[in-house]
Amino acid sequence: MSRYACPWIACLTLVFATPVAFSQRNQSKAPTNSKHYDKHAFKAKDGTAIDCWLMKPANIEEGKTYPLVLALHGRGGNTTAATVLGSATMRRKYPCFVLAPASTRAGVWALPRDFAKLKGKQMLPAALEALEFVKTKHPIDADRVYVTGQSMGGFGSFGAIALSPKTFAAAVPICGGWSAKDADKMKNVPIWVFHGDADRTVPVERSRTMIEAIKKAGGQPKYTEYKGVGHNSWSKAYNDDETWKWMFAQTRKKKSAQHR
Repeated sequence: MSRYACPWIACLTLVFATPVAFSQRNQSKAPTNSKHYDKHAFKAKDGTAIDCWLMKPANIEEGKTYPLVLALHGRGGNTTAATVLGSATMRRKYPCFVLAPASTRAGVWALPRDFAKLKGKQMLPAALEALEFVKTKHPIDADRVYVTGQSMGGFGSFGAIALSPKTFAAAVPICGGWSAKDADKMKNVPIWVFHGDADRTVPVERSRTMIEAIKKAGGQPKYTEYKGVGHNSWSKAYNDDETWKWMFAQTRKKKSAQHR
């Protein structure tokens, strides 16, 4: 029996389920290598139901703690970060927990306060509650919790560090964006933003604006802009080991590692 099957409190439960495809109410697709992931159904305090895929390190050593990566999918449902981290090579090189929540089809991860045209139920608060629950049940290093995502998940990555900046050791938003008004909340979180300059789905100006706003607020974000790349910049970003090397080097205690 999964340790998630036991009750916690009435309004906050995480129930074990076998790793099968998400139901139609969910937008996310399973990571390609889903054999390493278990599917869980989580109910947040406000009643929001959200499904999550959880991967554990291949080998967990007694007394050791491990990083956790919150991987947020895009509108199309793809969770490329979770798929890449689930490969045999990456599991050996970067042993970690990966939590890949699934937004509903009508939902979004988060909505910047001045993006009036965007609509949908915000699923990020429920995902962050699920993350906190998982942290209490597994040997996770609370100083090495990361968030990354593509497209809608890029917006969600910015949103996560705006909503809960003290939770994350680093963020890697890819082809996303956010409100520059929240830059002050993000300035102390190591962040590496990626975008393609030929992106017609999420204009590259979204990332450029955030980088300038965070710098103006006193932060020192990293930024990579791919020339001639459209709305698939996550392919290059997630398949570059430097991205992961940088991310896993960040801790909440060792801020000096931010610019390595």
